[in-house]
Amino acid sequence: MHSMTKPLLFASPDECEQAFYEALESADAEAVADLWLDDDDVCCVHPGGPRVVGVAAVRSAWAAILANGPIRMRAAQKKTLETPSVAFSSVIEEMIVSQGRQQKVVHVIATNGYVKTPAGWKMVLHHASQAPEGRSPDADAPQGTLH
Repeated sequence: MHSMTKPLLFASPDECEQAFYEALESADAEAVADLWLDDDDVCCVHPGGPRVVGVAAVRSAWAAILANGPIRMRAAQKKTLETPSVAFSSVIEEMIVSQGRQQKVVHVIATNGYVKTPAGWKMVLHHASQAPEGRSPDADAPQGTLH
């Protein structure tokens, strides 16, 4: 069931991306499905997984993942490229995973792609891979210029 406060149209790729991560954290597979462009050429790659192509397959893959519950993560160190009709963002996803009684942060490097449609910005690509040894070398790097 969709909340009445969720926008039907995303005015920017940033709004679409924020909705994506919020939907993952609330395990809302229907909200994730609504973010994707209804097209046979959309593509998703989950860490260690195969390339999933087509909106039906992508939506099904997310539904299966979110059936396990919320994904606790945040997107950090975002780098974006935006044109009037296409946008890409590269993020380091900081994911909290449980191992027995302990929790640890695993870094996932992800690229998200969006296109502008008459119905607002829609997702067309999510490609994620676990950072080497679970930590991104630039996750610990100081921000800004060093001299």
